Amino acid sequence: MPEFESGPLGGGVPDLVSTNKGGVQQLGNIVDAILNSFPRINGTFTLSAATTTGVSNGNVAANTVIVPFATNATAALIVRTNGLYHSANTAGTGFVISTQSGSATSGGTFAYVGISPS
Repeated sequence: MPEFESGPLGGGVPDLVSTNKGGVQQLGNIVDAILNSFPRINGTFTLSAATTTGVSNGNVAANTVIVPFATNATAALIVRTNGLYHSANTAGTGFVISTQSGSATSGGTFAYVGISPS
């Protein structure tokens, strides 16, 4: 491999490589800090034959916002006709999904993500 001489600003290719390596490491630290600030909460659940369904997830905090997504046609119909919503959290335990209509529903399967702002 040929040797590279210093450039007009006093640095060569090895200095450039070293500087970029440090930048990549710092970028990794920033990504880790963001992920640790907003823990990822996700999973799936199936509605029970009731007006509310409790979902267990030990990562849920009191202020976690849950966003459910219908994963089958029954779930999509339930959302449209019964007004599904995230109604409560119990920190360290899980959350509750309820129907606005007060109708007992079952068979709907959902995926969810949760965001816990600090």
